[in-house]
Amino acid sequence: MDEYDIIELLTRTAGRLPAGYSPIGDDVATLPSSPGRLVLKADMLVGRTDVPPGMTWRQAGRKAVAMCVSDFASKGVSPQALMVSLGIPRSLGEKDIRALASGFRDGIDEWSLHLVGGDTNEADDVIIDCILAGFTDRVVGRGGASPGELVVVTGEFGTTSAGLKILLEGARSAPGFRKAALENVYKPSPRLRPGLALRGFLSSAMDSSDGLAICLHTLAEASKVGIRIDRLPYARQLEKFASDNRYAVDELVLYGGEEYEIVGTVPGNKIRQAEAAAKAAGSALIVIGETTSERRIVTAGGRSIEKRGWIHLS
Repeated sequence: MDEYDIIELLTRTAGRLPAGYSPIGDDVATLPSSPGRLVLKADMLVGRTDVPPGMTWRQAGRKAVAMCVSDFASKGVSPQALMVSLGIPRSLGEKDIRALASGFRDGIDEWSLHLVGGDTNEADDVIIDCILAGFTDRVVGRGGASPGELVVVTGEFGTTSAGLKILLEGARSAPGFRKAALENVYKPSPRLRPGLALRGFLSSAMDSSDGLAICLHTLAEASKVGIRIDRLPYARQLEKFASDNRYAVDELVLYGGEEYEIVGTVPGNKIRQAEAAAKAAGSALIVIGETTSERRIVTAGGRSIEKRGWIHLS
């Protein structure tokens, strides 16, 4: 397939647009505006680093969209328009490109998006660059926390890291846990509905795909506070998996990455309302610690949490 064949395939598969949007294929894309600020997000998926063994191209296409949606979720913003630019190696066949297009369609349907355009080019590896756009009157930033607030997450950590250990290192696991871990890897679930429901309660927040420890340090630095973690949020089955494979649970939970949860802070007087809002949106809201005036990131026992996780080129 050449460039024009691919554009036609993507348009036919994932590019149905309502009135008010310009048709795909012009030099620029236009979309109807809404009150408030324009919010943009770009995220890139690269085959070699972001597509683990066993992931289909359809799953990779959906994941590329999910990566952007997760950041919108953490900001409490509803995404509206999607642009997709593709770098395609000559080795990728028509069947694979059709699978990618179906993955984009899956993400578009799941998160109610509109594909408005993009670009295609030849590359040495599969590259998917997604840009999301939306409008809002408020964005939850990273720097709004104060000492004495509660640190919260929208789900458990470590299971996705376990899934990557299973795929990349041959780690052993019970069948039920293996299924859940691989599902987390192959079908990440950004917390868009909970993020929209929580935006009035979060004082700061970010997406967790680079790892929980990275998030804690980033939020603390942006807000000029410290953080004390009183509990690590993980499924009990992770303890057996870690023991069977001689991994440390805290390594899997803190430094694994790829979870696509929201990590944030909530003032104590809003936590009950925030928990109820998250539950109504289909998510847990787990309190894992507290912000402090001491500029350190530590466990309840005073042990330092390192600033490391999923960092490209490190």
